[in-house]
Amino acid sequence: MANKRGRPRKNKEQIIKSQPTYTDKDFLEEKVIPNPLIEKNNNRISQERRDRLNATLREINKIIPNAVKYANIIEERKRISFKQKCLNKLTGGGIPEGTYVTIWGDKGCAKTTIVLDLIAEAQKTGKQCIYINGERSYDPVYAKFKGVDIDNLAVVDVEKLEDGLDVIIKLCRNKVADLIIFDSLHGLAPKGELYEGKADKEKSVSDDTMALRARKLTQFFEMATAFVAEAKCAIVFIGQSRTDLGGFIKLEKLTGGHALLHNSRLILRVRRGQKADAPFEQIETDEVNEKGKKIKEKIQLGFDLVVHVEKSQIQGCVEGQEIHVPFYYKEGIKEWKK
Repeated sequence: MANKRGRPRKNKEQIIKSQPTYTDKDFLEEKVIPNPLIEKNNNRISQERRDRLNATLREINKIIPNAVKYANIIEERKRISFKQKCLNKLTGGGIPEGTYVTIWGDKGCAKTTIVLDLIAEAQKTGKQCIYINGERSYDPVYAKFKGVDIDNLAVVDVEKLEDGLDVIIKLCRNKVADLIIFDSLHGLAPKGELYEGKADKEKSVSDDTMALRARKLTQFFEMATAFVAEAKCAIVFIGQSRTDLGGFIKLEKLTGGHALLHNSRLILRVRRGQKADAPFEQIETDEVNEKGKKIKEKIQLGFDLVVHVEKSQIQGCVEGQEIHVPFYYKEGIKEWKK
């Protein structure tokens, strides 16, 4: 059978015979030259190449001190455990040191309570904690009720977003903090939204600033990541939800730009669940029914707290998992709901 050009087509046997084959004789005649730097047995780097590699790495370390190291000497990141066992099980043992973690959600869904419990657990192991009070919502009475040692907790009040981010860089550069809570990223305005020009002229609410918070966060991560990792300090950002009106359905999303999403190794979204799953208590009233028994009234004691893993780059924490935890108004997160 002929092809389009009128030439006879080759069958499979003819094609196989036409392909070149290599034998040990070809290698000896150097028709096919093997890589002399690779050993034939286990394909590992030869000693000559390894010596040249080590010499090159030593030269790099002279230029950039302690920049290069072999992976077998890098230690596993330690974890800061949550107070609740269910959160530790969800995250694989807590949040890792030297990384960024973001906890965001709707209003009144226990974001601050979770981080206060985290601070209390960290202080039990002798860690120095810093609380950046961006929303000015820190309550020492409630913090003490949650078990926080307020005598050893440093609270930072800043006016602008850049000030809070600079505080994180300063603390990590000097390696004096183990856990920093930023409450919250959306509770502080960037300087460009407050003042204008070198004279710091006050701006009006009517003045628009496009994506200024996202740009400042991008600059912060570029400057702070190396210091945060060297200081082995865990940074926990609290974020507020915003409604996305761009589609047919209103969706709650975390704003702050892609840098916040990329650099956070763990993102937890918290929200309130269904009212039917909330903890209730039945209390007898003075009213009596037809049978002469007192009528019981059902009182809601809290709400169903849903913690969802939106992003995970840590071992033992699976992205997409979520747990339901009963949150009591008086006691906080009490136990894991089975």
